[in-house]
Amino acid sequence: MKAGRLVLGIAVLVLAGTAGVSSAAEAGPGSADEAAVRRLLPSVNQAWAEGDATRYAAFHTPDADLIDFRGVHAVGRRQIIGLLQPLFDGPLKGTRVEARIVDLRFLSRRVAIFHTEGRVVPTGANSVQTFVATKTAGRWLIAAFQNTRVQGTGG
Repeated sequence: MKAGRLVLGIAVLVLAGTAGVSSAAEAGPGSADEAAVRRLLPSVNQAWAEGDATRYAAFHTPDADLIDFRGVHAVGRRQIIGLLQPLFDGPLKGTRVEARIVDLRFLSRRVAIFHTEGRVVPTGANSVQTFVATKTAGRWLIAAFQNTRVQGTGG
């Protein structure tokens, strides 16, 4: 049910972000927007490395969806903090994320989607992540995130 809510939420973001857009050029953001979206990845990764779930969640919208590699679904900053801080204090203490953006595109001037490949170092396996970012009040934040383990890589 929660996964269905995320899919529905992403569909709504896509539809809302593209409503009234007649061409890719009209929807195209500036280079400052692309740079701001690209900064989200190192920002959340730094918060992860510091073990700071509150800072990590601050890069998300107040009602963001986060689905980890196990399928655990956190909705909103409070649940994201509640999910991650015990992990940062326990089994993920001292870890960091190594990831790179492999694809980024803007669905509208206020909605971007990007995919990353990466892993938690030193303990994690290879994963692919999907981020949906939205621009509100001039600031880009993560509205949805899903992490999926890559199958058959042995890592």
